[in-house]
Amino acid sequence: MRTSGRALALRLALAPCLAALLAVGTAGAAPYPTNTCVSGKQKAAARYCKAALQAWSSWEKSQNAASRDAALATAATGLGNGWSDAEAESQAAGVDCADTTLSAAAARAQIDAAVDGIVTAVNTGLTLLGDGTCGSKLLKAAGGQCANILKAESKYIKALERDRQGTERDATIAKSSHKFAAMWRKATRGACPTTATDTDVAGRVDAIRTGIVRDTTISPNVDATQFTTFAPTGTIDYAGRQLTPVCMNGSPYYYFAKRGSVNKLVVYYQGGGACWEQLTCSLPACDTNVNPSGSDNPNNATTGFADIANPDNPFRDWNIVFVPYCSCDVHFGDSAKDYPLHVEHRGYHNSRVVEKWAREHFVNPEVVFVTGSSAGAYGAWFHAPLLHNVWPASQFDVLADAGNGVITQDFLNTYFPNWNFVANLPPEIPELATVLSNGSGIPGYTEVVAAHFPQTRWAHYATAYDGGSGGQTGFYNLMLHGNFPPFALTWWQGSCAFNMVMRAQAIATAAAIPSNYRYYIGTGSRHTMWGSNKVYTDTTGGVPTIVSWVDAMLDGTPAWTNVECTNCGLLLPGDPRPGTPFPPPFEQVGPDVIINCSPGGAFLD
Repeated sequence: MRTSGRALALRLALAPCLAALLAVGTAGAAPYPTNTCVSGKQKAAARYCKAALQAWSSWEKSQNAASRDAALATAATGLGNGWSDAEAESQAAGVDCADTTLSAAAARAQIDAAVDGIVTAVNTGLTLLGDGTCGSKLLKAAGGQCANILKAESKYIKALERDRQGTERDATIAKSSHKFAAMWRKATRGACPTTATDTDVAGRVDAIRTGIVRDTTISPNVDATQFTTFAPTGTIDYAGRQLTPVCMNGSPYYYFAKRGSVNKLVVYYQGGGACWEQLTCSLPACDTNVNPSGSDNPNNATTGFADIANPDNPFRDWNIVFVPYCSCDVHFGDSAKDYPLHVEHRGYHNSRVVEKWAREHFVNPEVVFVTGSSAGAYGAWFHAPLLHNVWPASQFDVLADAGNGVITQDFLNTYFPNWNFVANLPPEIPELATVLSNGSGIPGYTEVVAAHFPQTRWAHYATAYDGGSGGQTGFYNLMLHGNFPPFALTWWQGSCAFNMVMRAQAIATAAAIPSNYRYYIGTGSRHTMWGSNKVYTDTTGGVPTIVSWVDAMLDGTPAWTNVECTNCGLLLPGDPRPGTPFPPPFEQVGPDVIINCSPGGAFLD
């Protein structure tokens, strides 16, 4: 790749500032290197578009093809130099921007094709020997419009936090469009028999903007047909930290991504249990590795919201980043422990490595839907505040699937510190550390983040008796009994206690945050819903389908309400249940199996 003297000097000058440039984008911070690079490329595209239309504008009057082609070649060289300079600057800051965007050659081809269409449209109806002056003025006006609107996008993408709603960008584009229309009217006021209209040409110019913005902010190098496996290695510098991705047992970490057809992004955190000391980490209480060709690979998921071929799936056309789980620390640990079993709780490292890749390939999504199941629900809840700074102009929605934060204070005081969770809480939200020490737990945490991000919609989903040894009742029952092993197996004993605490937390949180928090409590004891086809069909207990509730969440409509089933203890086919004869609180009632937590029928420990 060509490196100009200017780019080399810039690289040397920027090298000492690497840490500052890699800071997560917040107001007043230096732009992230990818955003600076994309901005530079869009500005180079603006110059090329203007120069290309100017070359054709001159040809309209001179009919000198050699001069036109020479001007186009010079402009193409400038485009290539702008591309390579932007990439060199980004590379000096530790970020490879080449993979973020289309190539300079592809950008030129895209603009050239649109310019040819504009020239053809303008010249239709003209006799160039007599009407060249008119055609020249129209093409020059189109070139100015193309440059102005691409420069507006360039300025916007470089510092998203300064124009989060795109108000300044849109005003600049509107002003330029008004000027273009005025120039068109002036040029066509006399004898100018072109059949083109200003609306048509403006639309063609805007299509250049749309294409360049799309292919410089949504990486065309990410496979759109299936998930690609990525294998990060070594130490990765990001946001002023050195991150080492690794699974709990020391095996390699992998992650997955797929490009969609719309500028929207799902960030999904995988579940898989948790452990926090010798006993739980010695038991098969969590997933300790990522199998890139097996069940961890999202290409093998074909049900529920994971089925991206289902036309009813609201996320079928979205970009998707899949964050696997193998650290047993709800995606936020940052410690190595010897219990004496040696474990690597590096979920924070793993997730931030994926975050780095995601922001460098999906630069400015319209919407970011942060979600995850079980342990991944906590990953979504805890990483979402960090992701807001990554994509400051995006609408955020955060949904925790079967991770309601029903834990004991003893766990919070005694075992939670083993993950070194507090060390990586966002410093700009100091209240988060307080809620971990004052006993308010997930409800307190949720109140803080929902208030800090009032435009974000936050939601919890769970069934009323989320069961199984790996479900919420299983872990809660273990916590209730001091991590005594048999209680990991007799998970059903925690069903009523879990339901009572989960409901109380959800209702209290919704009352405290009526504007941007909702809960959904479904019937039965299934653990997680994301990968189940029940999301499209289940209305047991009078609840709306989960997909309709999620659609309402995405749209921010009144249909996004707090939901709780009636007859919630009725088990659905496939729901977790103990063996027969059923121990309390499980009961056989005719053909049905129910959970009975009413007085006289409850098993309350």
